[in-house]
Amino acid sequence: MTTDVPQPIVRSADRGAATRAALLTAAREVFISVGYAQAGVTEIVARAGASVGSLYHHFTGKADLYVALFEEFHQGQAWRARQAARGAREAARGAGEDRVSEPRQLFLAAARAYLDGCLEERELSRLFVSGDAPPGFDLIMRQRLREWASRNADFFARSAEPMDEAVAVVMTGALMLAVAEVSLDEDAAHARRLASGVLDVLSGVSPRVRA
Repeated sequence: MTTDVPQPIVRSADRGAATRAALLTAAREVFISVGYAQAGVTEIVARAGASVGSLYHHFTGKADLYVALFEEFHQGQAWRARQAARGAREAARGAGEDRVSEPRQLFLAAARAYLDGCLEERELSRLFVSGDAPPGFDLIMRQRLREWASRNADFFARSAEPMDEAVAVVMTGALMLAVAEVSLDEDAAHARRLASGVLDVLSGVSPRVRA
C-alpha cells in the first residue's frame, strides 16, 4: 500500500526570487572572472541555469545586473558601517563615557568597518572601482558619495560637538579614495596596512568644531 506524499507548493514569487538570486550570483562570478565589458549574457544565464528570457524578466540587461550587484554591495557596506558606529557608541556608554557621540570617533569606527568589508570582498569591491563598468556608472558612484557626505555632514552637525561640514566632505572623500586604493591593491597584506594608515591619518584631521 502506498500513500501519496504531499509535495511542497512552490509559489511563483519564490521561484522568481530564486531565479533573480541565481542570476545575480552568476553575474558576480562572470564579472569578476572576465570583467564587465567581456561578460556575455549567454554565459551568465547558462551559469545561473536560467534562460535569457528570465534574465530580461528580472533585469533590463547586463548593465542592470551590474548596478544591482553594486547596490546590494553598497547596502551591505552601509549596514556594516552603521552597526560599527552603533557598537562604538554602546561600548563607550557601557564604559561610562557620557560624551560618546564624538562624531569623529564614530565616523572612524564606521570607516574601519567599511574598509574591512572591502578587504573581505576585494574582488567585488575591485570590480566597482576598476573603471570597467556600464556607461553612466560613474554618475551613480558620485551620487552615492554625495549622499554619504551629506549624511555625515548632517550627523556631525547634530552631534554634541558639531563639526564643520567641510570636514565631513574631506573625510568622506578621503575614505572613498582609500576604498579604491585598497580594492585595487594586488597585495592583501599591503592593502590592510594601507587601510590602517588611512584611518590613522583621518583620526588626526582637525574637527574644526563650529561655534
